[in-house]
Amino acid sequence: MKALLVQRSATEHGVYKINQVENPALCGNKSKDRMPFSLTTGIFTVSGSLHTTTLEMEATLAVHKMDMGILYGYANHGVKVDIDLNMVKGRIELRLTGLDELWLHIDTKVLQVAEQGLGEFIEYKKAHLIQELPGIRCAPWVSDGVHL
Repeated sequence: MKALLVQRSATEHGVYKINQVENPALCGNKSKDRMPFSLTTGIFTVSGSLHTTTLEMEATLAVHKMDMGILYGYANHGVKVDIDLNMVKGRIELRLTGLDELWLHIDTKVLQVAEQGLGEFIEYKKAHLIQELPGIRCAPWVSDGVHL
């Protein structure tokens, strides 16, 4: 997650000064436990970070470059977003599979604009591997019989 903290002050009537305020708690993600990710596919962009120990995830979703907000959840449970916009309808899901791969699943219909007439919705279904998580290892009792 990125944040810009600013301070605005009036120096005289109609004149303002804007300064950036450094705050390590807000600006930047320097924790070694958080892994950033980002993916753009078609009209969709997801970006955020995943805590590699707790699997807590925060992500932003943009549709047609319009920010849909910040999403929070646990990657191993999946974060699902149902979309019902004039131009896009369906579901997007961020999910961790096998505790080592973060996937984006898109199951939507997108309005294809026509030169004449109303246009029509076309299916847009995709599954993309966003990122592998090499640092996450299962406990030995979860290893499905393979000895490490």
